Amino acid sequence: MRLAALMLENLEPLCREWEDSARGIRPHSRSPEPVDLRDRMKEILQEIAAAVAGSTPIANATGEGSAVHAHAEARLKSGFDVEHLVAEYCALRASVLRLRLSQGKNADRHDLDDMRRFDEAVDRILAEAVAHYASLVRRSRDIFLGMVGHDLRTPLQSLSIGAQLLLQLAQDDSRLSQLGTRMLNSASRMSQILDNLLDFTRSRLGSGMRIKLRPADLAAILEQVVEELRLSHPERAIVVQSRGDLSGRWDAGRIGQVCQNLIGNALQHGGREGDITVRAQGDENGVRIDVHNYGEPIPEAEQARIFDPMHRYVNQAAGRSDWTSLGLGLYIVREIVQAHKGSVEVRSAVGSGTTFSVWLPKKDAP
Repeated sequence: MRLAALMLENLEPLCREWEDSARGIRPHSRSPEPVDLRDRMKEILQEIAAAVAGSTPIANATGEGSAVHAHAEARLKSGFDVEHLVAEYCALRASVLRLRLSQGKNADRHDLDDMRRFDEAVDRILAEAVAHYASLVRRSRDIFLGMVGHDLRTPLQSLSIGAQLLLQLAQDDSRLSQLGTRMLNSASRMSQILDNLLDFTRSRLGSGMRIKLRPADLAAILEQVVEELRLSHPERAIVVQSRGDLSGRWDAGRIGQVCQNLIGNALQHGGREGDITVRAQGDENGVRIDVHNYGEPIPEAEQARIFDPMHRYVNQAAGRSDWTSLGLGLYIVREIVQAHKGSVEVRSAVGSGTTFSVWLPKKDAP
């Protein structure tokens, strides 16, 4: 009997052995298997048998709503990790091979062709199962991050109000005034982090970076952002240089977020020596914003990844993380700029410092 027919004739025994092996891999998972999952197991075996017989490509067994996806989703809900999922398919492969060997027939050319197609089918299904499982984990994580970012808003607002009240009551008490200022600055920084986190989760969950294009003046946006940052960082010098026509159609709030992230990163991660310089230059085609700071340069190998979400550059020489949490803010910058059909880049070298440059076209983004 050919392998495909042998598998179809023994669907029930193979499913029972599959279930037993799954319980052995993950003893505390739900047992017995739900009826709908056993049906999915049968569908997977039937698809493999069809591929072995050569009647249909294995691609028909994968994709949205397929038995492979349903099985992966059920395993995730049951507490299986990806290693358990892989081990389960390895056990299935072993079960079919034992069934074939139990026939006691010497292998011929047809048997070798069947085994080749069987291995290819299982490999394709396993790859699809792992990919779908990983996408489910990423989505669950992003939803969790979004919930955390949203739920932290209320206690953060209470902290900010308390800090403002403390400043009002401090009057001539310099210690209370200093404490209130620090609390308010910390609350502002936390609010910015939560903004980035919520934007990150929205972009990861597929809704993208939403923008509303309206007439805007980059000079006014920069003035407001820089004034706020000067109040929270009175010990640092922020120099703004503007030239040309800085008006256009952009999402003013989002562009303000870009400027705040870039200047805030320069304040947080740049060297204490030297000014933070913000240059804005515009013409009929668009505007260019350069945010420059002095300090230890970003290694060239890290510059290519600096806009990746949650990337973290660790300065081994200094023994600390100089760019902790930088990647999430810069990821948001890149998403906003790209939503405006613009571009962003970084240049960093010994002696010349670090410059983040943003180009925003004046044509409407679709």
